[in-house]
Amino acid sequence: MKALCGLLLALCGLSASPADDHAVVLVYHHVSETTPALTSVTPAVFDSHLDYLQANGFSVWPLARILAALREGEALPENTVAITFDDAYQSIYTEAFPRLRQRNWPFTLFVSSEAIDRGYDNYLSWAQLRELADSGVELANHSHSHAHLVRRLQDESDEQWRQRVIDDIDTAARRLQQETGSRSRLFAYPYGEYSPALQDIVRSLGYQGIAQQSGAVGAVSDFFALPRFPMARGYADLQRFATSVHARPLPVSAVTVDTAAGAYRPIASLQLTLADGGYRAQQLACYRATGTPLLTRRIATQPLTLSIEVGGEQTAGRHKINCTAPATQGAGVYYWYSYQWLVKNADGSWYHE
Repeated sequence: MKALCGLLLALCGLSASPADDHAVVLVYHHVSETTPALTSVTPAVFDSHLDYLQANGFSVWPLARILAALREGEALPENTVAITFDDAYQSIYTEAFPRLRQRNWPFTLFVSSEAIDRGYDNYLSWAQLRELADSGVELANHSHSHAHLVRRLQDESDEQWRQRVIDDIDTAARRLQQETGSRSRLFAYPYGEYSPALQDIVRSLGYQGIAQQSGAVGAVSDFFALPRFPMARGYADLQRFATSVHARPLPVSAVTVDTAAGAYRPIASLQLTLADGGYRAQQLACYRATGTPLLTRRIATQPLTLSIEVGGEQTAGRHKINCTAPATQGAGVYYWYSYQWLVKNADGSWYHE
């Protein structure tokens, strides 16, 4: 194993000039015309994405290699991306894998091991996953159960919750190693949901935490809530794809959230502190996930500190805001930061998917 992976790394190294200090990570689920639109792109759209990367000189690197370079201060090739998939669906094997193999491009697949053990419909088998691993695909941890790990069970203490989550992550790691030999230290949060307590567990187990809110990754990123640009119908047209893959990480150094209402409740505002960078600070703006602009006020200049009024109706579920600023150089290039939070039902119960 892994002759192909080694070859890919060598080829990537040949394109290391000019250099960059950031990269973009893409996340897909299904590549299919028959699966739910919320988590799918069609094969034709996927082809258009790959064609764009190739035509515009992007370097496709394994995710683990990108993150190691960023943590070690190693320069990346200009316009570097990682391609990732969550959940190990069949279309990854039948549609995505042949297309990426044809281009000799690496990718990372985050696997929830219980679905494979139980042989759920539309999921890959261990035999197929071994084939992917033998070809150089990185198989990484997406938990065993794919449960909402931030949630405590009824009458479950903090320590019981912590041990249950540790066992869940450890079970997935053990099954991946037993079946495929994978020892990846990447962990993708199921549903993209995380909390400070869950991040602490991921950190304590020696993983880097991969999320699903939008944005680029860089040395300033939180390596226990790393952003990825989700690709799915409605958010995967070529114009948005181009904007995503050219994004840069907005250098947010601190985040303060108004939590007066309590954990997992609507938030009124948040405050961002930013380092200097190659972005136009005067044009920085923040938006709801729906695209509605949010009132954003500058409350300090050294360092630049912004207050963002969130407010509005916040129904139970996952919520996100995006903050962007155009780059000082490069047309259509944006510095990007996304913040996600979870809101319970008014009675304190968790929402249903």
